[in-house]
Amino acid sequence: MLDEQAAQAVEADRNRELAELFGDLLPHVPALLAYVSAGIEAMPPARHHAGWHLLVSDLAHAADVAVRILEDHPTGHDSAARDARLWPYLRTWGEHDVLLRDLALQPAHPPRPGPRLTGEEQEWWTARARAARSRDLLQPQESRYDAAGRQLTVALLPYPDEDEEAVLILAGDIDSPHMQVLGCYDTDDAAIRDLPPAVPPGVLFPDGHTPAPTALPGLPLAQLTRDVIDAKHTGDVAEAISYVTDRPPHAPAGHVAQLTEFLDTCATWAAALDTRAGHEIAVRLRMLSAQTGHLLQDLTHVGEQLEEAVAVLPPHRTPAPRHLPTPRPPAITTTPVAASPPVSTTSAHRR
Repeated sequence: MLDEQAAQAVEADRNRELAELFGDLLPHVPALLAYVSAGIEAMPPARHHAGWHLLVSDLAHAADVAVRILEDHPTGHDSAARDARLWPYLRTWGEHDVLLRDLALQPAHPPRPGPRLTGEEQEWWTARARAARSRDLLQPQESRYDAAGRQLTVALLPYPDEDEEAVLILAGDIDSPHMQVLGCYDTDDAAIRDLPPAVPPGVLFPDGHTPAPTALPGLPLAQLTRDVIDAKHTGDVAEAISYVTDRPPHAPAGHVAQLTEFLDTCATWAAALDTRAGHEIAVRLRMLSAQTGHLLQDLTHVGEQLEEAVAVLPPHRTPAPRHLPTPRPPAITTTPVAASPPVSTTSAHRR
């Protein structure tokens, strides 16, 4: 009973704090939504714009409902009930704060006009980048999507037999035959300055039907699954995998290591029965334990690959509106898109 009362008190404090924050934001909501809509309109046409417009409409609807709740229930004895009614709409605003920021900043940071690589230079650098990627020498540093939905990656390209490297801007999936080099630079900073503004990355489940991980006492895998669902960057997923695989010296072992220990203990217990059936069961359990060792190695390797991938979810995976019963945009496909014409980049040909 005390735990339930404490949880209710924490929830009431959260609702009250968010209601106060939204009250401060409320006078600026119309201007913010206008900036966001202008940011979308400033971009070249792309398939994710319809989804973003739906989100803006959803946020406007959520703000209108919140205003009506505040007007109908001014601060008083029923403030807790009012704040509880506000929570779903304030949560929607809180979940899309990064999206609002990125879209509102689009008109303020247009792509930099600058000389591009010549056709011959582009072909030469692209061939070198593809060859380096095939030998696992290309090192991605940052990835984003531009307003047209094209993936852009900043990557390091070491020079053979030299203690130097070029910094490239690549368009498209870096493992695709359609990948192209857009620009070559001396430093990371120069390349990143020449990138167009980032657009908000997508979400794992655009239709809004997010599966609810099963929570088990003492087993935080459910939270790690939740973290992966909410992740935007490959590094976030790699970090979640590390909690499953790590075997730190002075901290609880990762989940796979715990499972191995559990199976070994079960095998020891079964063998201690000193019966034929017990020994057979112990052998099967030890075989399963050995398989978790292989799983640990493979999963650790996959986590390292995700960490090195340096990528974000594409923007066309637009989250569904939470409050408006508006039809969703066309279904998402995973077919790779060929790189479109290059953005403006500053050439720094080094040879």
